[in-house]
Amino acid sequence: MKFSRRQIITAVLMGAAAALYWGYSQRTTAPSGAAQPSVLVSTLRLTPGQLPATLTAYGSITGGPAETTLSLPAGGIITNIAVLPGQRVMAGETLASVAADAQSVADLRKAEDALAAAQANRAHVAALLASHLATNADQAAADQAVDDAAAALGALQATGAGKLRTVNAPFAGIVSAVLAAPGTAQPAGAALLRLVDPNHLVAIAGVPPAQASAINAGDAAQIILLNTQTVLSGTVLDVSAAPDLQSGLDDVALRPDAAVPLAAPIRAVITTGMWNGYVVPRDAVQNDDQGDYVFQVDGGNVAHRVAVTVLGSAGDESVLAPGLNSAMMLVTTGAYQLDDGMAVRVSAAGAAN
Repeated sequence: MKFSRRQIITAVLMGAAAALYWGYSQRTTAPSGAAQPSVLVSTLRLTPGQLPATLTAYGSITGGPAETTLSLPAGGIITNIAVLPGQRVMAGETLASVAADAQSVADLRKAEDALAAAQANRAHVAALLASHLATNADQAAADQAVDDAAAALGALQATGAGKLRTVNAPFAGIVSAVLAAPGTAQPAGAALLRLVDPNHLVAIAGVPPAQASAINAGDAAQIILLNTQTVLSGTVLDVSAAPDLQSGLDDVALRPDAAVPLAAPIRAVITTGMWNGYVVPRDAVQNDDQGDYVFQVDGGNVAHRVAVTVLGSAGDESVLAPGLNSAMMLVTTGAYQLDDGMAVRVSAAGAAN
């Protein structure tokens, strides 16, 4: 039987197509015994534990209760400020000079004249009493007027009113602020300087009001000096009852257990209690738009995603709320590569019992 050329070409093409289909089907069909994809991970066994519950706040070193404001007992004109903010001074050292102003000079002169007039009147009443023209009551009133005038003059003289005077440091300390400028007239009671006792400096840090209720006087703290990264121990002294008007934060006063520099910026880590749960490496906890989660491995080496609540973290560890299946191992290293239901291979070095 003879075939036409067209029939021969058609038969060849059909044979080639069949061969190609068979080869493709062999490449895309995996053998039934092929290994499924898996991820190499490290695991640990969940055991109950605890970490210190802490709050972190930022602030600076201040004088606190150890800061004293030096005020002018009498009005005057500031002629000289002898110190600068941050300067250390000795007890008795001159801080400023104050000249008398016109009002204080007039007040002193008025008090001196009032005493002189009271003394003259008393002498006159004494002469009248000797002539039986005044009574003992008149003499007593004149004596009282002299005493009153002398007391008023003495009070003015004690403040330095009407005279050039100096303001001296009442104790050795650090000038924390200069509140008046040379050449200005200041009334009695005006604040001039602030002086701090360097042996009683405190750290003031701000915390949100919602967190402040967890802090109590006596709580332990770490105080980190940010300029040098020096870590000091400290203790909470007090927590403000109302937020600061500018920052909106509650001020926490802490006492450092060692010497600290005035105005140094700080970070305070305050221990408010303990977190109880499962202590795990921070890296074991993943997060996405559904929240925090971990992976646990079942007996068939399959990873299962489990939602968790992180109670708190300290350093490279976190505390998870109870509720996980403690019979299943927790994935630590390699958790970021996993999806729910994925097979895993457990590293022999990273399998913790």
